[in-house]
Amino acid sequence: MNSVHQKSLETAQAFITAFENRDPAAVAALLSPEATFTIPLSITGTPEPWYVFDSPAAVLAYIGSVAAKFDHVAFLDKVWTVSEDARSVFLQANGDILSSAEKLVYNNVYIFRIDVADGHVLKVWEYANPVAYANLGIADSEAEATAQNR
Repeated sequence: MNSVHQKSLETAQAFITAFENRDPAAVAALLSPEATFTIPLSITGTPEPWYVFDSPAAVLAYIGSVAAKFDHVAFLDKVWTVSEDARSVFLQANGDILSSAEKLVYNNVYIFRIDVADGHVLKVWEYANPVAYANLGIADSEAEATAQNR
């Protein structure tokens, strides 16, 4: 792995660490001015993305909604892959997410694609099984409000 690949990997790992730590300030420091975050797999089964957070402010609102809803966010068994051109980093992981207040344990399988440039995150795609989330039976009002107000 050359230094460009290493820098891309470090940027993606820092982003995921900030996400796990539910730390919007650390996320903000990594986002490019054009940053977006997309959850492509829709809970309704349609081909349109479930959510598109199309600005750094919207991305931070999403991270904030995760931090408010879940008091433990961890991605386990991480497998990282850096694309040949070092523009994209992929993470496969198992989610270990907990809401003590709602007494919910949320386990899902994730694939993240994180596009990076110059030490900043440009685009993130979060792929996970939407049925696993739907089976929690909780409203997703924070993320939904964020997506609708963009």
